[in-house]
Amino acid sequence: MRVLLLGGSNAGVYFGWASQLQALMPEHEIANRFLGAVGSLYGLVRLQEAEQREQAPPDLVVFEYALNDIILLDAGFATTALVHDALASVAQHCAERGVPLLFLCLRPRPTGRARIYSCVRRVERVYDGVAKAHGMARCVTLDTIFGRERFEDFVDAHHLTAEASRRCAEVVAEIISRGEIPVPRASRLHTPIFDYVPATAAAPQGRCRSLDIEATVFSGTFLEIARPGSSRWPGRGRLAGLMLRSTEASGLFRIAAGGRAYVRTAQSSMREIVPNLILLHYVRRRPWAEFDLEIAMPDDESALAGLPEDKALLPAQPQTPFAEQTLQIAGVMFWRPSFWRRWLGFFLLRFRR
Repeated sequence: MRVLLLGGSNAGVYFGWASQLQALMPEHEIANRFLGAVGSLYGLVRLQEAEQREQAPPDLVVFEYALNDIILLDAGFATTALVHDALASVAQHCAERGVPLLFLCLRPRPTGRARIYSCVRRVERVYDGVAKAHGMARCVTLDTIFGRERFEDFVDAHHLTAEASRRCAEVVAEIISRGEIPVPRASRLHTPIFDYVPATAAAPQGRCRSLDIEATVFSGTFLEIARPGSSRWPGRGRLAGLMLRSTEASGLFRIAAGGRAYVRTAQSSMREIVPNLILLHYVRRRPWAEFDLEIAMPDDESALAGLPEDKALLPAQPQTPFAEQTLQIAGVMFWRPSFWRRWLGFFLLRFRR
């Protein structure tokens, strides 16, 4: 089979569950498309972006972003509604293409902190609810793997040990080998909630150029915007995420939609580990766009500084003079949440079961 692994940094480390799964199942073609510090919304971006590039769907998807969803929820960059809608869209995407889907739900190292425990419970309930609503296999959790939560299975706050990762891979390999992963059941109530718009669809203005970038975690066409350049993005809904590449030249940029404008930085402290960092930036303010989203690099520093800030995860001060800063963007994700539709669908599907 062609197996697609979508996961966070636990899937990316050399001793992680993904590499150990590949070693346990050499008869399968396993593609590991991990990206750390992002959640389930990025997994949906990968699936939608691959289809836009006319890549053939895999024979199986193993989806491991619960831990990152917990971290992002605790930090205020994700909401329960966003996680639910992203997972429901992933399940619907796979259902419509006949692709079996398995949720692998890791969690942070136990700390005893009530707030973290609350986020763990909320996220795991969402994963479990979406899996049940779509007739999927039971979510694989640390309780499934080890029987209980154990502090000694972690090397740090967020990463499993090599031994724990191997046990995780063994459980997933056994489930795959037994053929116990069904295709999700499509929901008749589901309508498109998210739209990923690639940089090739944006309308550049001023100092802009296209860059074709090949990287382990993400490859494609990026739009590089220099001052005073800008770009207009077609799409309707709340701006949920920006697919950016942070380099030494990355700096402050403006997001504008619906008559509102915010300033944000593309510079990240995570560049200390990965110099050219590709990351899905979650948008906290989430302005509503009606085909009027503008992503720009203005040349008026004082005017930009006067805008309200849309905070980034682990931001850093720009290292390049203001006039020389650039922005590299691969795409944006629009979200059209409908709370009534989600709860109506949840209760109808539960009643049917």
